[in-house]
Amino acid sequence: MAIDGAQVEALYRQFGPAIYRRCLKLLRDPAEAEDATQEVFVLVCRNLERFTYGDSPLPWVYRIATRHCLNVLRHGSRGRGAAAKLLPPGASDLQSALSDRQLASRLLSCFDERTGLIAIYHLVDGMTQEEVAQALGVSRRTVVARLGKFFERAREYLRQVA
Repeated sequence: MAIDGAQVEALYRQFGPAIYRRCLKLLRDPAEAEDATQEVFVLVCRNLERFTYGDSPLPWVYRIATRHCLNVLRHGSRGRGAAAKLLPPGASDLQSALSDRQLASRLLSCFDERTGLIAIYHLVDGMTQEEVAQALGVSRRTVVARLGKFFERAREYLRQVA
């Protein structure tokens, strides 16, 4: 199947700003977010024939962006000079902020990708359970069940590492 450049360009014009904001929220660096946004649309272009999600492609592109940014963070693709940017707003201790981030990464690695996305959308992005269900194309019951498992296993994991 031939890639429709006009279709990818239309997706970029329509969703580029939302995807940039998503990347910025996760990466916390405007330049990194710009790079990630471009890379996300390269991935969209490469995988356009796989798009099968309902009426709007936004959840599909949003999911690609989330996965890409998590991979960037997980694999340490960011420069060491960017470490100070990892501090959450109001945090002053880089070592504890990095430790928290590593703990979160290890915790997320204990779950399948869908459960991790549900947890991130709900806990990091502040999406309601209904919004998460709609974004991922699953039922609200599925979101509730997976969040329940996530919290249960997270508490267990944190007890073990404490």
